[in-house]
Amino acid sequence: MPTFNKQNIDKKTNKPISSLSPNVTLNRALQTRRDDDIIQSPKRTLYDIDYAIKWFIENDIQPQITADQTLLNIPVIYANGEKWDNVQRLGYLRDEKGMLQSPVIMLKRNSVSERDNVKTLDVNHNPAENVIIYRKGYDERNRYNDPMTSLSSPHDVSKIYVTSIPKYVTIEYDMMIWCDFTMQLNDVIEQILPYGRFSWGNETSKFPTTIGAVNLETVNTVGEDRLVRATIPLTVLATLLPESEARISTIKKMYAIKKVVFDTNIYVSSDLFSTTAVPSNILQMQSHINSGGTANMFGATSGILTANIINYLTSLTEQTATYSNSTTVTVAALVGTNPVTGLAATKNQFDVYINGQYIDKAIYAWTPSNTTSQSIVFDTSILGYTIEATDTIIVNGRWV
Repeated sequence: MPTFNKQNIDKKTNKPISSLSPNVTLNRALQTRRDDDIIQSPKRTLYDIDYAIKWFIENDIQPQITADQTLLNIPVIYANGEKWDNVQRLGYLRDEKGMLQSPVIMLKRNSVSERDNVKTLDVNHNPAENVIIYRKGYDERNRYNDPMTSLSSPHDVSKIYVTSIPKYVTIEYDMMIWCDFTMQLNDVIEQILPYGRFSWGNETSKFPTTIGAVNLETVNTVGEDRLVRATIPLTVLATLLPESEARISTIKKMYAIKKVVFDTNIYVSSDLFSTTAVPSNILQMQSHINSGGTANMFGATSGILTANIINYLTSLTEQTATYSNSTTVTVAALVGTNPVTGLAATKNQFDVYINGQYIDKAIYAWTPSNTTSQSIVFDTSILGYTIEATDTIIVNGRWV
Protein backbone atom coordinates (compact mmCIF):
# COMPACT_ATOMS: atom_id res chain seq x y z
CA MET A 1 0.00 0.00 0.00
CA PRO A 2 1.40 3.41 -0.88
CA THR A 3 1.62 5.86 1.96
CA PHE A 4 0.55 9.49 1.58
CA ASN A 5 2.57 12.39 2.90
CA LYS A 6 0.95 13.95 5.96
CA GLN A 7 0.92 17.41 4.37
CA ASN A 8 -1.30 15.99 1.60
CA ILE A 9 -4.04 14.93 4.06
CA ASP A 10 -7.32 16.84 4.21
CA LYS A 11 -7.51 18.02 7.85
CA LYS A 12 -11.33 18.00 7.86
CA THR A 13 -11.93 14.53 6.43
CA ASN A 14 -8.56 13.01 7.40
CA LYS A 15 -8.37 11.51 3.90
CA PRO A 16 -5.67 11.87 1.25
CA ILE A 17 -6.30 14.62 -1.25
CA SER A 18 -7.20 12.80 -4.45
CA SER A 19 -5.46 15.26 -6.78
CA LEU A 20 -2.07 14.53 -5.23
CA SER A 21 0.02 11.52 -6.18
CA PRO A 22 1.07 9.03 -3.48
CA ASN A 23 4.49 9.07 -1.92
CA VAL A 24 5.28 5.40 -2.52
CA THR A 25 8.73 5.23 -0.91
CA LEU A 26 10.72 7.49 1.37
CA ASN A 27 13.95 8.53 -0.30
CA ARG A 28 16.54 8.75 2.49
CA ALA A 29 19.00 10.36 0.07
CA LEU A 30 16.89 13.51 0.24
CA GLN A 31 16.78 13.56 4.04
CA THR A 32 19.72 15.95 4.53
CA ARG A 33 20.08 18.65 7.14
CA ARG A 34 20.42 22.29 6.16
CA ASP A 35 21.43 23.75 9.50
CA ASP A 36 25.12 22.85 9.02
CA ASP A 37 25.76 24.76 5.76
CA ILE A 38 26.01 28.42 4.87
CA ILE A 39 24.18 28.26 1.55
CA GLN A 40 21.22 30.61 1.58
CA SER A 41 17.97 29.62 -0.06
CA PRO A 42 17.87 31.42 -3.41
CA LYS A 43 14.90 33.71 -3.87
CA ARG A 44 13.82 36.60 -6.04
CA THR A 45 10.67 38.45 -5.12
CA LEU A 46 8.74 41.34 -6.60
CA TYR A 47 10.33 43.57 -3.98
CA ASP A 48 13.81 42.54 -5.20
CA ILE A 49 12.90 43.47 -8.78
CA ASP A 50 11.36 46.80 -7.74
CA TYR A 51 14.41 47.63 -5.67
CA ALA A 52 16.81 46.68 -8.51
CA ILE A 53 15.03 48.93 -11.04
CA LYS A 54 14.89 51.83 -8.57
CA TRP A 55 18.57 51.31 -7.68
CA PHE A 56 19.55 51.44 -11.36
CA ILE A 57 17.74 54.75 -11.90
CA GLU A 58 19.35 56.30 -8.82
CA ASN A 59 22.90 54.97 -9.23
CA ASP A 60 23.50 54.28 -12.93
CA ILE A 61 21.28 56.75 -14.77
CA GLN A 62 21.53 59.37 -11.99
CA PRO A 63 19.07 61.87 -13.55
CA GLN A 64 19.97 65.49 -12.78
CA ILE A 65 18.67 68.97 -13.56
CA THR A 66 20.15 72.44 -13.35
CA ALA A 67 18.32 74.91 -11.08
CA ASP A 68 19.70 78.32 -10.09
CA GLN A 69 23.00 77.36 -11.72
CA THR A 70 23.22 74.34 -9.38
CA LEU A 71 23.27 70.70 -10.49
CA LEU A 72 20.66 68.76 -8.51
CA ASN A 73 20.07 65.00 -8.30
CA ILE A 74 16.43 64.08 -8.82
CA PRO A 75 15.06 61.89 -5.99
CA VAL A 76 13.50 58.55 -7.00
CA ILE A 77 10.59 57.21 -4.94
CA TYR A 78 8.34 54.19 -5.20
CA ALA A 79 4.57 54.68 -5.48
CA ASN A 80 3.02 53.28 -2.30
CA GLY A 81 -0.70 53.51 -1.70
CA GLU A 82 -0.76 56.97 -0.10
CA LYS A 83 1.51 58.59 -2.68
CA TRP A 84 -0.38 57.10 -5.60
CA ASP A 85 -3.71 58.30 -4.15
CA ASN A 86 -2.23 61.80 -3.97
CA VAL A 87 -1.14 61.63 -7.60
CA GLN A 88 -4.53 60.38 -8.79
CA ARG A 89 -6.43 63.14 -6.99
CA LEU A 90 -4.13 66.09 -7.57
CA GLY A 91 -1.85 65.12 -10.44
CA TYR A 92 1.27 65.86 -8.40
CA LEU A 93 2.92 65.05 -5.05
CA ARG A 94 3.15 66.91 -1.76
CA ASP A 95 5.29 66.02 1.23
CA GLU A 96 4.02 65.66 4.81
CA LYS A 97 4.24 69.45 5.26
CA GLY A 98 2.17 70.13 2.16
CA MET A 99 5.09 71.30 0.04
CA LEU A 100 4.90 70.57 -3.68
CA GLN A 101 7.43 67.89 -4.74
CA SER A 102 9.42 68.94 -7.80
CA PRO A 103 11.61 67.65 -9.32
CA VAL A 104 10.85 64.03 -8.49
CA ILE A 105 10.66 60.62 -10.22
CA MET A 106 8.03 58.10 -9.14
CA LEU A 107 8.14 54.40 -10.08
CA LYS A 108 4.85 52.48 -10.14
CA ARG A 109 4.35 48.79 -10.94
CA ASN A 110 1.28 48.20 -13.13
CA SER A 111 1.18 44.48 -13.97
CA VAL A 112 2.98 41.13 -13.70
CA SER A 113 2.41 38.40 -16.30
CA GLU A 114 4.10 35.13 -17.18
CA ARG A 115 6.06 35.11 -20.42
CA ASP A 116 4.45 32.85 -23.01
CA ASN A 117 7.67 32.01 -24.85
CA VAL A 118 9.48 30.61 -21.79
CA LYS A 119 6.78 29.01 -19.67
CA THR A 120 7.99 26.31 -17.28
CA LEU A 121 6.66 22.75 -17.30
CA ASP A 122 4.25 22.97 -14.36
CA VAL A 123 1.56 20.46 -13.51
CA ASN A 124 0.05 19.74 -10.09
CA HIS A 125 3.59 19.49 -8.75
CA ASN A 126 6.88 20.54 -10.27
CA PRO A 127 8.43 17.55 -12.14
CA ALA A 128 11.57 16.14 -10.54
CA GLU A 129 13.66 16.96 -13.64
CA ASN A 130 12.50 20.59 -13.78
CA VAL A 131 15.36 21.84 -11.60
CA ILE A 132 18.78 23.50 -11.72
CA ILE A 133 21.68 21.58 -10.12
CA TYR A 134 24.70 23.23 -8.49
CA ARG A 135 27.66 21.06 -7.49
CA LYS A 136 29.78 22.43 -4.67
CA GLY A 137 33.51 22.18 -5.28
CA TYR A 138 34.69 21.79 -1.69
CA ASP A 139 33.14 19.21 0.57
CA GLU A 140 34.10 18.46 4.16
CA ARG A 141 33.76 14.77 3.37
CA ASN A 142 36.47 15.03 0.69
CA ARG A 143 38.91 17.43 2.35
CA TYR A 144 41.66 14.79 2.80
CA ASN A 145 43.65 14.49 -0.40
CA ASP A 146 47.26 14.09 0.71
CA PRO A 147 49.43 11.84 -1.52
CA MET A 148 51.84 11.28 1.41
CA THR A 149 49.21 9.53 3.51
CA SER A 150 47.01 6.48 3.11
CA LEU A 151 44.08 8.81 2.35
CA SER A 152 45.48 9.56 -1.09
CA SER A 153 42.23 9.17 -3.02
CA PRO A 154 39.22 11.16 -1.83
CA HIS A 155 35.77 9.71 -1.55
CA ASP A 156 33.82 10.00 -4.76
CA VAL A 157 31.06 11.99 -3.09
CA SER A 158 30.11 15.57 -3.84
CA LYS A 159 27.60 17.93 -2.26
CA ILE A 160 24.77 18.93 -4.58
CA TYR A 161 22.20 21.72 -4.26
CA VAL A 162 19.04 21.44 -6.32
CA THR A 163 16.82 24.48 -6.87
CA SER A 164 13.66 25.01 -8.87
CA ILE A 165 13.63 26.79 -12.21
CA PRO A 166 12.38 30.36 -11.71
CA LYS A 167 9.25 31.83 -13.25
CA TYR A 168 9.90 34.04 -16.27
CA VAL A 169 7.65 37.09 -16.02
CA THR A 170 7.06 40.42 -17.75
CA ILE A 171 6.56 43.39 -15.40
CA GLU A 172 5.14 46.69 -16.60
CA TYR A 173 6.11 49.91 -14.79
CA ASP A 174 5.22 53.56 -15.18
CA MET A 175 8.04 56.01 -14.47
CA MET A 176 6.55 59.47 -13.85
CA ILE A 177 8.76 62.54 -13.85
CA TRP A 178 7.76 65.98 -12.48
CA CYS A 179 9.76 69.14 -13.15
CA ASP A 180 9.14 72.89 -12.87
CA PHE A 181 10.03 73.75 -16.45
CA THR A 182 9.80 72.06 -19.80
CA MET A 183 13.52 72.52 -20.46
CA GLN A 184 14.30 70.61 -17.27
CA LEU A 185 11.93 67.79 -18.23
CA ASN A 186 13.45 67.58 -21.70
CA ASP A 187 16.89 67.26 -20.16
CA VAL A 188 15.78 64.41 -17.87
CA ILE A 189 14.11 62.50 -20.73
CA GLU A 190 17.26 62.86 -22.81
CA GLN A 191 19.27 61.33 -19.96
CA ILE A 192 16.95 58.30 -19.64
CA LEU A 193 16.19 57.36 -23.26
CA PRO A 194 19.74 56.12 -24.13
CA TYR A 195 19.29 53.33 -21.56
CA GLY A 196 16.48 51.66 -23.54
CA ARG A 197 17.02 47.87 -23.98
CA PHE A 198 19.78 47.92 -21.38
CA SER A 199 19.83 45.48 -18.46
CA TRP A 200 18.55 47.45 -15.50
CA GLY A 201 19.33 46.40 -11.95
CA ASN A 202 21.96 46.19 -9.25
CA GLU A 203 24.94 43.88 -8.79
CA THR A 204 22.84 40.81 -7.94
CA SER A 205 19.83 41.30 -10.22
CA LYS A 206 19.81 42.64 -13.76
CA PHE A 207 16.87 42.47 -16.17
CA PRO A 208 16.44 43.49 -19.83
CA THR A 209 14.32 46.64 -19.86
CA THR A 210 12.54 48.34 -22.75
CA ILE A 211 11.46 52.01 -22.69
CA GLY A 212 8.10 52.78 -24.31
CA ALA A 213 6.64 55.94 -25.81
CA VAL A 214 6.97 59.04 -23.58
CA ASN A 215 3.69 60.77 -22.68
CA LEU A 216 4.04 64.50 -21.88
CA GLU A 217 1.52 66.70 -20.08
CA THR A 218 1.36 70.01 -18.20
CA VAL A 219 -0.33 70.46 -14.79
CA ASN A 220 -1.77 73.93 -14.15
CA THR A 221 -3.32 74.44 -10.73
CA VAL A 222 -4.92 77.69 -9.62
CA GLY A 223 -2.69 79.43 -7.13
CA GLU A 224 0.16 76.96 -7.65
CA ASP A 225 3.25 76.86 -9.79
CA ARG A 226 2.93 75.17 -13.13
CA LEU A 227 4.32 71.63 -13.29
CA VAL A 228 5.26 69.58 -16.33
CA ARG A 229 5.07 65.81 -16.18
CA ALA A 230 6.25 62.89 -18.33
CA THR A 231 5.11 59.29 -18.05
CA ILE A 232 7.53 56.70 -19.42
CA PRO A 233 6.37 53.04 -19.58
CA LEU A 234 9.00 50.40 -18.75
CA THR A 235 8.79 46.72 -19.74
CA VAL A 236 11.05 44.51 -17.61
CA LEU A 237 11.80 40.85 -18.43
CA ALA A 238 12.45 39.38 -14.98
CA THR A 239 12.44 36.09 -13.08
CA LEU A 240 10.64 35.16 -9.87
CA LEU A 241 11.70 32.47 -7.43
CA PRO A 242 10.01 32.24 -4.01
CA GLU A 243 11.63 30.51 -1.06
CA SER A 244 8.95 27.82 -1.11
CA GLU A 245 6.36 26.46 -3.52
CA ALA A 246 3.31 24.63 -2.20
CA ARG A 247 4.89 24.88 1.27
CA ILE A 248 7.98 23.02 0.01
CA SER A 249 11.41 24.68 -0.08
CA THR A 250 12.68 25.45 -3.57
CA ILE A 251 16.22 24.32 -2.67
CA LYS A 252 17.35 20.90 -1.48
CA LYS A 253 20.73 19.56 -0.47
CA MET A 254 21.90 16.05 -1.23
CA TYR A 255 25.07 14.04 -1.71
CA ALA A 256 26.15 12.19 -4.81
CA ILE A 257 25.60 8.44 -4.70
CA LYS A 258 28.60 6.32 -3.76
CA LYS A 259 29.36 3.31 -5.90
CA VAL A 260 31.72 0.36 -5.61
CA VAL A 261 33.85 -0.34 -8.69
CA PHE A 262 35.64 -3.70 -9.00
CA ASP A 263 38.86 -3.97 -10.98
CA THR A 264 38.85 -6.35 -13.94
CA ASN A 265 41.99 -8.46 -14.31
CA ILE A 266 42.86 -10.33 -17.50
CA TYR A 267 45.51 -13.01 -17.76
CA VAL A 268 47.50 -12.81 -21.01
CA SER A 269 49.39 -16.03 -21.78
CA SER A 270 51.53 -14.63 -24.62
CA ASP A 271 52.90 -11.32 -25.81
CA LEU A 272 50.02 -9.45 -27.44
CA PHE A 273 52.40 -7.79 -29.90
CA SER A 274 54.14 -10.96 -31.15
CA THR A 275 51.33 -12.16 -33.40
CA THR A 276 48.37 -11.00 -35.44
CA ALA A 277 46.02 -13.13 -33.35
CA VAL A 278 44.08 -11.44 -30.54
CA PRO A 279 43.19 -13.52 -27.43
CA SER A 280 39.47 -14.11 -26.98
CA ASN A 281 39.43 -12.70 -23.43
CA ILE A 282 40.79 -9.41 -24.82
CA LEU A 283 38.07 -9.32 -27.49
CA GLN A 284 35.42 -9.98 -24.84
CA MET A 285 36.50 -6.81 -23.03
CA GLN A 286 36.24 -4.60 -26.13
CA SER A 287 32.75 -3.25 -25.51
CA HIS A 288 33.51 -2.75 -21.78
CA ILE A 289 36.68 -0.76 -22.52
CA ASN A 290 35.11 1.29 -25.32
CA SER A 291 32.26 2.30 -23.00
CA GLY A 292 34.70 3.78 -20.48
CA GLY A 293 35.64 0.76 -18.36
CA THR A 294 39.14 -0.35 -17.42
CA ALA A 295 40.95 -3.67 -17.13
CA ASN A 296 44.35 -4.74 -15.81
CA MET A 297 46.53 -7.18 -17.80
CA PHE A 298 49.00 -9.53 -16.16
CA GLY A 299 51.07 -12.44 -17.43
CA ALA A 300 53.16 -12.23 -20.61
CA THR A 301 51.85 -8.69 -21.17
CA SER A 302 51.15 -6.44 -18.18
CA GLY A 303 49.61 -3.01 -17.80
CA ILE A 304 46.24 -1.32 -18.25
CA LEU A 305 44.15 -2.37 -21.22
CA THR A 306 42.93 0.76 -22.99
CA ALA A 307 40.72 1.47 -25.98
CA ASN A 308 43.79 2.49 -28.00
CA ILE A 309 45.43 -0.89 -27.40
CA ILE A 310 42.30 -2.82 -28.39
CA ASN A 311 41.82 -0.72 -31.53
CA TYR A 312 45.47 -1.27 -32.45
CA LEU A 313 45.22 -5.03 -31.96
CA THR A 314 42.02 -5.47 -33.91
CA SER A 315 42.77 -3.06 -36.76
CA LEU A 316 44.19 -5.57 -39.28
CA THR A 317 44.31 -4.43 -42.90
CA GLU A 318 45.85 -5.78 -46.10
CA GLN A 319 48.43 -4.18 -48.37
CA THR A 320 49.48 -5.46 -51.81
CA ALA A 321 53.23 -5.69 -52.44
CA THR A 322 54.85 -4.54 -55.69
CA TYR A 323 57.37 -6.69 -57.59
CA SER A 324 60.95 -5.34 -57.52
CA ASN A 325 63.05 -8.33 -58.59
CA SER A 326 63.14 -12.09 -58.25
CA THR A 327 63.77 -11.89 -54.47
CA THR A 328 62.37 -8.53 -53.38
CA VAL A 329 58.99 -6.84 -53.15
CA THR A 330 58.02 -3.38 -51.80
CA VAL A 331 54.96 -2.02 -49.99
CA ALA A 332 54.20 1.71 -50.30
CA ALA A 333 52.62 2.03 -46.85
CA LEU A 334 53.64 2.75 -43.26
CA VAL A 335 53.26 0.27 -40.43
CA GLY A 336 51.35 1.19 -37.27
CA THR A 337 52.90 2.49 -34.06
CA ASN A 338 52.71 0.32 -30.95
CA PRO A 339 50.60 2.30 -28.40
CA VAL A 340 52.59 0.85 -25.48
CA THR A 341 56.19 1.15 -26.66
CA GLY A 342 55.72 4.00 -29.12
CA LEU A 343 57.82 2.07 -31.68
CA ALA A 344 56.93 0.73 -35.10
CA ALA A 345 55.05 -2.57 -35.30
CA THR A 346 57.34 -5.57 -35.51
CA LYS A 347 57.61 -8.23 -38.23
CA ASN A 348 55.66 -10.67 -36.05
CA GLN A 349 52.57 -8.47 -36.31
CA PHE A 350 52.22 -9.15 -40.05
CA ASP A 351 51.43 -12.20 -42.19
CA VAL A 352 52.70 -12.54 -45.77
CA TYR A 353 50.85 -14.53 -48.45
CA ILE A 354 52.11 -15.40 -51.96
CA ASN A 355 49.28 -16.36 -54.28
CA GLY A 356 47.15 -17.15 -51.24
CA GLN A 357 49.79 -19.34 -49.50
CA TYR A 358 51.04 -18.33 -46.05
CA ILE A 359 54.81 -17.76 -45.93
CA ASP A 360 56.72 -18.53 -42.77
CA LYS A 361 58.44 -15.50 -41.23
CA ALA A 362 61.83 -17.26 -41.31
CA ILE A 363 61.80 -17.27 -45.12
CA TYR A 364 61.94 -13.47 -45.56
CA ALA A 365 63.84 -10.55 -44.06
CA TRP A 366 62.01 -7.33 -43.25
CA THR A 367 62.43 -4.51 -40.74
CA PRO A 368 59.05 -2.69 -40.62
CA SER A 369 59.17 1.11 -40.64
CA ASN A 370 56.61 3.76 -39.73
CA THR A 371 58.50 6.50 -41.60
CA THR A 372 59.25 5.01 -45.07
CA SER A 373 58.03 2.34 -47.48
CA GLN A 374 58.71 -1.35 -46.82
CA SER A 375 61.17 -3.65 -48.56
CA ILE A 376 60.72 -7.43 -48.09
CA VAL A 377 63.51 -9.79 -49.23
CA PHE A 378 62.75 -13.52 -49.62
CA ASP A 379 65.25 -16.37 -49.26
CA THR A 380 64.40 -18.15 -52.52
CA SER A 381 66.60 -21.16 -51.63
CA ILE A 382 64.24 -21.95 -48.76
CA LEU A 383 61.16 -20.69 -50.56
CA GLY A 384 61.87 -23.08 -53.49
CA TYR A 385 61.02 -20.60 -56.26
CA THR A 386 61.71 -17.06 -57.33
CA ILE A 387 59.33 -14.13 -57.24
CA GLU A 388 57.69 -13.23 -60.53
CA ALA A 389 55.89 -10.07 -61.60
CA THR A 390 52.64 -12.01 -62.00
CA ASP A 391 52.64 -13.21 -58.36
CA THR A 392 50.08 -11.72 -55.99
CA ILE A 393 51.71 -10.89 -52.65
CA ILE A 394 49.49 -9.77 -49.79
CA VAL A 395 50.80 -8.46 -46.43
CA ASN A 396 48.13 -8.53 -43.69
CA GLY A 397 48.78 -6.77 -40.41
CA ARG A 398 48.75 -3.54 -38.44
CA TRP A 399 49.18 -0.77 -40.97
CA VAL A 400 48.53 2.91 -40.48
